[in-house]
Amino acid sequence: NLLLYLTMPFDPNIPADGAFATGAALRNQFNALKALIDAIPAGPPGPAGPQGPAFSSVQIGSVTTGAPGTPAAAAVNTFGNNVELSFTIPAGETGAAGEVTNASLAGEIAGTARNPNTVAPLSLGTTDPQITAIVDKLNELIAALAR
Repeated sequence: NLLLYLTMPFDPNIPADGAFATGAALRNQFNALKALIDAIPAGPPGPAGPQGPAFSSVQIGSVTTGAPGTPAAAAVNTFGNNVELSFTIPAGETGAAGEVTNASLAGEIAGTARNPNTVAPLSLGTTDPQITAIVDKLNELIAALAR
């Protein structure tokens, strides 16, 4: 009898007015309704909706340092046409694998090009525009290389 009850089709008269409703009877009605809804074929897709307004600003809300080894995370909040990004970036590992000490930094710097602060800018007394352009570029390079 119970098996028959669970496989019955939807009956709009169950439960009858004033009748004691059981879980099995209501469950059968809901399952039968769901089966009827699921059997309705999908229609053709509708037209695309209108394009929303462009964002007027994007700003950084917060940047938080997470624990070493945890994944990075980002959150996006929108306020009307404004976007706010918040980030959690894990800290680097401490100790020999990730810590930069003054000694290791000095060692790495020692292996780079010498500091050109002692190189004075060029100064030539010429009116030739091509030579002046070369001198200007060399002085620009010297300034860019200085630390």
